[in-house]
Amino acid sequence: MAKKRRQEPKPEKEEEADVVIPDEVQENSGNADEHDAEDDEMNEAISSEEEDDDNDDPEPEPTPLPAIQSSITSDGRYHNKQRLLLLSSRGITARYRHLMEDLRTLIPHNKKESKLDVGKNYSGSSAGGGYGAAVNEIAEVRGCHSVLFLECRKRGQDGYMWLGRTSHANSSFDADGDNTVDSGKKRLMIAGGPSIKFHITNIHTMDELKMTGNCMKGSRPVLSFDKAFDTVDHLKLVKHLFVDVFGTPRGHPKSKPFVDRVMGFYYADGKIWIRNYQILEETAATAKEAHSQKKLTGHAHSTSLIEIGPRFVLNPIRIFRGSFGGQTLYVNKQFVNPNVARSLEKREQGDKYIRRKGAERKRKNRDERIVVPTDPLADVFD
Repeated sequence: MAKKRRQEPKPEKEEEADVVIPDEVQENSGNADEHDAEDDEMNEAISSEEEDDDNDDPEPEPTPLPAIQSSITSDGRYHNKQRLLLLSSRGITARYRHLMEDLRTLIPHNKKESKLDVGKNYSGSSAGGGYGAAVNEIAEVRGCHSVLFLECRKRGQDGYMWLGRTSHANSSFDADGDNTVDSGKKRLMIAGGPSIKFHITNIHTMDELKMTGNCMKGSRPVLSFDKAFDTVDHLKLVKHLFVDVFGTPRGHPKSKPFVDRVMGFYYADGKIWIRNYQILEETAATAKEAHSQKKLTGHAHSTSLIEIGPRFVLNPIRIFRGSFGGQTLYVNKQFVNPNVARSLEKREQGDKYIRRKGAERKRKNRDERIVVPTDPLADVFD
């Protein structure tokens, strides 16, 4: 009778649809209804148990922290297509050559160029002659926006580093031709800039044994600047050029999406001291070490810096408005030309030699003036 009661409402629907259902199918459907009823009872029992558990634990659930939203939204494309022309003059020594190779390793967005050898009477463009005109032409051909040029003089005794924006940066920015002047067949482009000339000293490369740090090749650095770069006027301009040169563009094909090193720029004694460090994070091996580390620093892991290299010191000489020339914006009055320093040193050495020779002459004259009187008894026993 139970089966008949469950099957009574179904024929009405079947008659409306005009579909004939076999008896075997009807029996199977009845069994399925019984299983559905049992499943409903099990679900009600489980839900009642969960409610009891919730009542036993009155602690409220912790509210999730709001997600930190980045101020920079990336669409996965490579937009900042900054390129750096990295080259040197002919006649550099081995130490400067190793420094150039280290800079090429640290700067993945560089364009390598062979050593530059031009005369002072070179006038390839309207910007002037010498190295500046040649570098600007090479940058325009290679499509570079900034340049790092290492110049050596006096057979490698004096090293000078040029940093600046080339004329190609302005020409690519104003591609419509608003800032160009057509005079006959010549096309005069606006001068680039600004550019800075540094005197580079105290060079130590990565190959030295005391530089034990290591980082992934092509990783993006964290640029750390001293507070003087935000207060001193000419250092604000230097900071922007350092960001263009040493800061790897986001999404560059040769860069790696990792940040495992820090480049520090410090201002002391009127000079800029540049260092490159590795960010090393170490986790304690045992629970005792983790407890002691957490007691000291508040974290179970420790973060330290290990110097990678290279390290060098830059002494700013002059800041130009254009690329490798133009109006002078800043002059370092405390800078002493290395030629003058060497001449003063040689003069001191010459004065020392003159004093020594004068003392020898005085001693010789004194010996000549001393006359020993003859002893009348000296020949008595002969």
